Amino acid sequence: MGARSLEEKDIPSLSRHRVVRQRVRGPLASERGLSLVELLVVIPMLAIVLLGIYALYNVGARSQEQNGRRVTTLLREQNGLERMTREMRQAIHFTPVSSQILDAETYVRPTTGGASVERHVRYECLNGSCVRYEGPANSAFTSGPVTVISNVQNPDVFFFSPDSVNPTYVSVNLEVRVQGANNPIVLDGGFALRNQQDGQ
Repeated sequence: MGARSLEEKDIPSLSRHRVVRQRVRGPLASERGLSLVELLVVIPMLAIVLLGIYALYNVGARSQEQNGRRVTTLLREQNGLERMTREMRQAIHFTPVSSQILDAETYVRPTTGGASVERHVRYECLNGSCVRYEGPANSAFTSGPVTVISNVQNPDVFFFSPDSVNPTYVSVNLEVRVQGANNPIVLDGGFALRNQQDGQ
């Protein structure tokens, strides 16, 4: 009896083993992974969210690209309009050929620099663009056509005041198409014929 009681004291009881197993299983049970059903529910939801983010990014990128094209077109065509009105404003002999064509003897600054010289200049806004011709004073043209404004939509560009026979002021109206845009850019300008000499 005495020997058996000593052996029983050395062998741990089964109840203690059960307590240890429960303590080990407790944390593992609370840290279990996602089931297949949960993954099948989460993945489509995540895909929808990502597609929404991509759609917003795509719309923003397109809008920025369109705005960039519009600004570039505006700056380029404004430069052409400013050149046209500056040269015609200096005209000493001006001929209003039509609402699409202007012809004048005017002062032009050479591309090499220096003082302005008298030249024969003509602007034609036909077939969707405004082109420029240039030649010596009172002579035929020796250069051109050079496009100064492109993608013009409206047929009538020049408007004369008080009339088209002896105008003192010329208004310019241009509707310029922008690639990828629904509405054109409208450019308005004008010039007074302040240097025009009598007997034109």
